[in-house]
Amino acid sequence: MKKLKLLIFLLGLLLAVGCDKTVKDTEVIDTPPIQTARETYVAGFTQKDTRLNTWNHAFKRAQQDSLRVTLPYAESGTFSSKTTVAHSYTIQLRAGENLVVALQTQPDTTLVFIDLFRKTEDSLPTYSLIKSVSTHTDTLNYKSDAYGLYKVIIQPEMAKTVPFQLKMYTQPIYSFPVVGAGNADVRSFWAANRGAGTRSHEGIDIYAAKGTPVIAIANGKITSTTDGELGGKQIYLEDKELKTSIYYAHLDTVLTKKDRKVSIGDTIGLVGNSGNAKDLEPHVHFGIFLEKTGPIDPYPYVKQTEIPNLPTYTGATRGVVLSNKASIFQGPSAALQQIESLSKNDTISILGQHRNWFRVLSKESVLGFITTTQLEVLAN
Repeated sequence: MKKLKLLIFLLGLLLAVGCDKTVKDTEVIDTPPIQTARETYVAGFTQKDTRLNTWNHAFKRAQQDSLRVTLPYAESGTFSSKTTVAHSYTIQLRAGENLVVALQTQPDTTLVFIDLFRKTEDSLPTYSLIKSVSTHTDTLNYKSDAYGLYKVIIQPEMAKTVPFQLKMYTQPIYSFPVVGAGNADVRSFWAANRGAGTRSHEGIDIYAAKGTPVIAIANGKITSTTDGELGGKQIYLEDKELKTSIYYAHLDTVLTKKDRKVSIGDTIGLVGNSGNAKDLEPHVHFGIFLEKTGPIDPYPYVKQTEIPNLPTYTGATRGVVLSNKASIFQGPSAALQQIESLSKNDTISILGQHRNWFRVLSKESVLGFITTTQLEVLAN
């Protein structure tokens, strides 16, 4: 009997230890959310700090600005401690474009915040934050998956006067699918009429000599190789990372097989004019299908672009109006909206220069662009 009681006691002890261990193993550790670079920086100041309030106000105002620029865009300028400004640029992106925002400052230890917003509604200028760079990064990259308006906001840390150089441009997400070919070899584009207007072109046509190699532009799997009446010899390549199906048609030769895994740069076919292109010059019909929505204009995904050159900049931070009347525009183009009129001898702050345009801040706190010929640069 004593042995039985001892055995029951030991079993109970083991169960108690086991239950205690189970509870500890399933305890939830409350980890604080990761702060953004901006939040980490702001946390170092008290909420009553007037400099912080002014700095935050400038960031909020930048989210409401409507200044527009066209990519590629380059600007040289100065972040000045005398003007607390968050620099805002509204741009347009298409699906398939990789946005690059590259910023350099001297010294490069200056803390600068780069935030990217996307417009969420057509009728109202509402923007949502989609990406921010870390405190140790001076370049923002973003792969666009939708056409729309985006806003880049750049803001340096408080009380800093440093020169900067800014480049904003897009690069294609994919490389060009035909070896040796480029933008000039694309002769037929998305939505062009086909079949006497009964259908539209769901891709682009890239012309090249017969037998020119056609390459895989993504790491993925060949999901289909067929020979049909319209597309002739065709290949479908699945890109699981971007959830796209890449389509090549009118090939002369298919050099791959269904279910074969391929890598970027692998030759998978040769340019031809098979299918309903037998009476046309050799070319590749190239298309992209999104997993959920179907065919999309493939040109932005492969269109080759240039990195913009920086303008010559004197380092000026102030200027005076030369003409009797001068205009500040919504962007570096007289075709855009005029947002303020200036008079002769008005003094304004110069924030940066893009080609023959200054980006300025008027005495009325209006941000915009004015041609360089309308200002006399003042000594700093």
